[in-house]
Amino acid sequence: MTNWLTLEDEAQYLKMGKSTLYDLDRKGKVPAHKLSRAWRFDVDELDRWIKSKKSALTATEKNERLQ
Repeated sequence: MTNWLTLEDEAQYLKMGKSTLYDLDRKGKVPAHKLSRAWRFDVDELDRWIKSKKSALTATEKNERLQ
């Protein structure tokens, strides 16, 4: 069974602002599903997305974070 989150739930789950997430969702940067006018998010997809971002940092991005 899929555990679906609302935008507000997703913001709490990812500890990010709703406006930032809404922008990422619209740009297709976060796994999201739009049903009518409402966004919904699959927890398992979000977890896989988070894990892929952690391992996808380039050497340049790591250096920028250290500065």
